Amino acid sequence: MTTSLHERVPEWTRGDRLRKARSVTGLTVREFADEIGISPKSVNNYEGDHVEPRKVVMNAWALRTGVPVQWLETGTAPVDGPGPDGEYTPRDSNPEPAD
Repeated sequence: MTTSLHERVPEWTRGDRLRKARSVTGLTVREFADEIGISPKSVNNYEGDHVEPRKVVMNAWALRTGVPVQWLETGTAPVDGPGPDGEYTPRDSNPEPAD
């Protein structure tokens, strides 16, 4: 019996991606919730796919984790892609203004 490689690719939900991004920070649900200004119950609801997060929450999640918001929302990487080492550059939440 032949098995296609595509049959083994897991389907990750938005909640799965949110949980994976948070876990990279090493923060607990409560710590993460405090840092982005939402309740721990909200974090659990978003990670459990019970509630769809608002755009402002997705942006805060992306900024805190350093994970592109596009990947959190859709599971696809941004068009510009990762750097030469395969890693994404964390975004500065307070960049210096350009002159």
